[in-house]
Amino acid sequence: MRIRLTFAIGVLLLLVAQVRGAGQAPATPQQPAFKTATTLVEVDAIVKDRNGKFVPDLKAADFEVREDGVVQRIEQLYLVAGPDVKTAVPVTPPALPAIPAPPAPPAPATQRTFVLVFDENNTQVGGLNRARDAVLQFLAESFREGDVGGVVSNGKMVNNRLTTVRAELEAAVKDLKPSGESRSIQATMREWPRLLDVYEVYLIADKEDRYAIGGAVSRACNDDPDACKRVPIDEMVKEKARALMPQFRAPAQQTMRTIRAVAAGLRKLPGRKTIILLSDGFFVDDEWANLRQVTDEANRASVRIYALDTRGLNRGSASSDIIDVGPHGAVNPAADLPGMTGFDTTSDGPISLAVDTGGMAIRNENNFVKALGEIAADTSSYYIVGYRPTNTKFDGKFRSISVRVKTNGLTVRARKGYLATTPTVPAATAPVAPPPAEAAAAPPPAPATPPPSAPPAAGANPPPAEVAAVAPRAQPDVKERVTELGKIAPERARPSATTVPETVLAEARAGWDAYQHGDVRGAKAALAAAAAHPGAPAWVHYTLGWSQYALGEYEAAGTEWERVRRAAPEFEPVYFDLADSYLQQREFNRALEVLRGAEKRWPKDVEVYNAIGVVQVGRAAFTDAIKTFEKAVEVDPEDATACYNLARTHELRYIQAQRLKAVSLTSGTAFEDKQAAIEFYRRTIAIGKQFVEEAGQGLKRLGAQ
Repeated sequence: MRIRLTFAIGVLLLLVAQVRGAGQAPATPQQPAFKTATTLVEVDAIVKDRNGKFVPDLKAADFEVREDGVVQRIEQLYLVAGPDVKTAVPVTPPALPAIPAPPAPPAPATQRTFVLVFDENNTQVGGLNRARDAVLQFLAESFREGDVGGVVSNGKMVNNRLTTVRAELEAAVKDLKPSGESRSIQATMREWPRLLDVYEVYLIADKEDRYAIGGAVSRACNDDPDACKRVPIDEMVKEKARALMPQFRAPAQQTMRTIRAVAAGLRKLPGRKTIILLSDGFFVDDEWANLRQVTDEANRASVRIYALDTRGLNRGSASSDIIDVGPHGAVNPAADLPGMTGFDTTSDGPISLAVDTGGMAIRNENNFVKALGEIAADTSSYYIVGYRPTNTKFDGKFRSISVRVKTNGLTVRARKGYLATTPTVPAATAPVAPPPAEAAAAPPPAPATPPPSAPPAAGANPPPAEVAAVAPRAQPDVKERVTELGKIAPERARPSATTVPETVLAEARAGWDAYQHGDVRGAKAALAAAAAHPGAPAWVHYTLGWSQYALGEYEAAGTEWERVRRAAPEFEPVYFDLADSYLQQREFNRALEVLRGAEKRWPKDVEVYNAIGVVQVGRAAFTDAIKTFEKAVEVDPEDATACYNLARTHELRYIQAQRLKAVSLTSGTAFEDKQAAIEFYRRTIAIGKQFVEEAGQGLKRLGAQ
């Protein structure tokens, strides 16, 4: 059976801070903890109308909550307005046969926790000073009795604790010092040969993009024509970019480690938990996997992240740009530059953190006091929706949550999920019925629920590092793949014909069971023991690779999958998996080598060409990617993914030219790219199978709709 994969070009997106509970905080009712199968899961939701005003008069019947796509029965609904919690809206409790009716939960805590993260290493002096003054006013006007606060500076919690004492927070803010490193980088950028921004540095240093290099060379020669004649300017530009790139990466990585640590430390606190990130933004083009891990940590801890762009009116906008989640979950910038979405490399990271955690990002706003006031208001009025999951097995997996309001025109922001763990019944010890002995030579039977592709700490199948414009591929059905691999002739599915002892097969079955139940660490241990035998079936190595991949051990996963490819070269899915593991290690050449091998075996497989093109886009090799996607369209003109990928890559190359301003946008290659993008976006819509909405957005960006 062929496993169809979807590779699509998408529009994107530890320094340990010691966080302690506030010993001076007043006693507040605790939110229900995850203790038993009757656990009440609470989700706070902000509902606004078309004018951005909070809607305060909704009932439980107005909401719909889904967990992992399954509609849940709402049991409790609270309205929190400032320090008050209104009486719960009555909801008829659901029938719970075989489970005693739980007691009514206590009213949720209204305590607010604010952690102000000053990102000095990624913020210019002027923006930091304005942010500091605004935060002092915010503390004076919006930090109320019962609130808990903390200040993070240079990756550490000031005074190593949270506090309810406003004066302590104010003193911490007043002591902030600008980072000399940030000023040094900007001064170096302005020196001849001058470079525009981190995106141009990235294209030159990492991609050796000829358009970016040409633009920088042309600028340098305009700035100093005589110097341009004396020295090899193109080499100077590349050398300068290569020297600067690590100086942009290191602060970005530190910022993400800091936010992740703060979110983890806030997990056990009750009430509303908010991180306010004050930053000019940071480089994320090759850090999307890490960024998603930060988002996952914040969602598990019920932490919302609000991002304030301290550059202020950096885009010439006349009003603030509040980036929120639209009616269909799409990010809706209020005043973005046409065609530039996904290429503001410094704002993409903060925006992604804000939107994906249910917060919001504010940019193009010089009045930071006003911006912080909007954040304070946003954290003061919200609903708390409570439900008991229909899935009563708390197995340690991360469960997605979606909340919507049935009334048209209203939008909802809510956290994206929670980690289904219980301290009394660890997921790893859940009883598992062993498969029959006769199934040992082939993959054991699996339950209907597919196993995860990544552990809760890492999120589900994060995108490869440095592939900023590439969406993660469709979640593979490992059960289906393992079954397919097990059907391959034994002499090809095993590395050798050695007889496998029953003890080894028992280890393999135990590992498979653990993997299906989300216990990837247990699966890894058992499968590794089985895989050590020279006659272990190829499916054992394959599943071991997935366990290692889920734990972030990409090199080890690639080693196992290479064994599978050698043992069963006709098993096509392993080629895609191998490429994925190499991308995670930034081994682009090896990823392409694997996929070129797949191309030789399956020269008429559109998925292979889509995968190759995605890797090329990840390297910003847009011209090569366009040629590859053209082959994909030639192989299957009705493949919506190929058409969408081709359109998107033409648009990416057009945007690159638009950003660098190195060529004409009304004639030549750039103009042709725009027209080709429009053509294939329209063809994607005409096919109507996938990416119709995304193609429509592309046409809108290009002014063709």
